[in-house]
Amino acid sequence: MQLLWREPWLKPLIDYDLDSERCDFCKGKFKELVFVTSCEFCSIGIMHDKCANSHIIENHLSELEKKIFYHKDKPLHDFQ
Repeated sequence: MQLLWREPWLKPLIDYDLDSERCDFCKGKFKELVFVTSCEFCSIGIMHDKCANSHIIENHLSELEKKIFYHKDKPLHDFQ
């Protein structure tokens, strides 16, 4: 199985590199090819991309809003 991280600087990993076969949020098993990520605000572990979005909104909304506020005046890259 290959797991692809949503952070662009991380390479695709094989599941044994992660030492995890299940999402730490929904406890669902990772499928053949899955986009995964982790929470930058806590150490919950590896999650499906969709689960990470839910986790961050449910548990870290204030931290997310602070991060957005602190980065709002930074210029975007050309590709953004």
